[in-house]
Amino acid sequence: MKNKIKKFLKNIYLDLGGWIGSRYIYRELLLPFLFSISVVTFVLLVNFLIREIDALLGKNISWGVVLQFLGLNLMHIIALSVPMAVLVACIMTYGRLSEDNEITAMRSSGISFFSILRPGIIFGAIITIGMVFFQNNVLPHTNYKARLLEADIKQMRPDLSVQPGYFMDDLDQYSIYVKSKDKQLLKDITIYNKNPEEKQQTIFADSGRIEIKGSKLLFHLFSGEIHELKQKQKEEYQIIKFKRHQFAIPVDNLTLQRSKKGRRGDREMTIGMMKKEVNKYKNRMDTVEKNIKKLVAKRLEIAPTIKYKKIKKEINRLIQLKKERFSSENFRPERRKLNSLKSRIRSKIDLYQSYKEQVYKFQVEINKKYSLPLACLVFVLIGGPLGIMTRKGGMAMASVISLVFFIVYYIFLVGGEELANRTLITPFWGMWTPNLILGLSGGILIYMTEKDRKTFNFTFIKKLFNKEDSEVEE
Repeated sequence: MKNKIKKFLKNIYLDLGGWIGSRYIYRELLLPFLFSISVVTFVLLVNFLIREIDALLGKNISWGVVLQFLGLNLMHIIALSVPMAVLVACIMTYGRLSEDNEITAMRSSGISFFSILRPGIIFGAIITIGMVFFQNNVLPHTNYKARLLEADIKQMRPDLSVQPGYFMDDLDQYSIYVKSKDKQLLKDITIYNKNPEEKQQTIFADSGRIEIKGSKLLFHLFSGEIHELKQKQKEEYQIIKFKRHQFAIPVDNLTLQRSKKGRRGDREMTIGMMKKEVNKYKNRMDTVEKNIKKLVAKRLEIAPTIKYKKIKKEINRLIQLKKERFSSENFRPERRKLNSLKSRIRSKIDLYQSYKEQVYKFQVEINKKYSLPLACLVFVLIGGPLGIMTRKGGMAMASVISLVFFIVYYIFLVGGEELANRTLITPFWGMWTPNLILGLSGGILIYMTEKDRKTFNFTFIKKLFNKEDSEVEE
């Protein structure tokens, strides 16, 4: 046993730097990995911007805040892009080595397939360890700050960009109409007081412009009239003409007010925080379960040692059996009490279920913080042999194959999370099933590669694109 451990540690040492071939594979893995993570992150970031652009437009936000918003949201994008980048890098690296017959040369020299794949596995393990730290120590805090900043931005009032020919009713007390607009200069302006208390005021101006000053909108108006009508004295109608007039309207949340604290969601907590929440809800579940057993033991004359699952399944039958004892008209009050008992037990079961859903929700996130990083290692088991079998090291081919596997992985991950949140399956199986399925697939591919089975031929993808190109030319 000691000899095997020494041999294993020696192999790791050789792979980390002693064996020249391992250092060569590391260099070949690093560049495709960095390139892939840049491309994938960029694509996901553009998709995020398309979805969130409406929240940023029309706000008086500095570029510094915009960059901070993007930087904070970039963290959860990186968490998704790293596993896919590992898969692309492995397919590209081992595919190129196979295409250039370097794998054949290595194996002809007596180097086993596992020795060739081991640098990739170590590379994936290092990425996995780094991602576990990232998922637990970095991502929760950036998700928390990103949500607070997004909420603050959404609560901001717009910078009131005026659309000519339309009433602007964003302000609580005033409605503004502008007939035309020339860059920043507004023409034929009308301002109505929507909620007159002491006097109705309407302002007309030939032109003007709007300036944001602190928490106020400052109107610089030129050549106009102010019409005022007092509500108590209707006969007093006043018209004031002006050449220049400044008119200020206070507006809440006109500037960005940054929140410092807020309640954290499950994706904004570290593993330690979530474990505390799990223990809290489990204690509540135990309390509810004890109360249900007490009710059943007291009113249905059943031993309090009865299991909760049996109570949940057979509550209707248990109460029906009790009702049969009070079937006559003289026992109507007792039957009403049993119906009330049934409702109470049902409400407590619903409460128990809601606590259980909270427990599962936090446990799903705890498992995800380990399962998603470990996908990097699983993708090495798939990418290495798949690259050798396809004998193609190009970016396009690797991206297509990686996208297929990542979509399959993501479907299983999202589906498992949804089922676990509904308590239909346990959080463990919900989050680890994708890794187990793809890991098993990787094991099969490794076995096929080790036994020199027939390589995969993906030339049909090229033929498909060539066929489309020829149709376009025709």
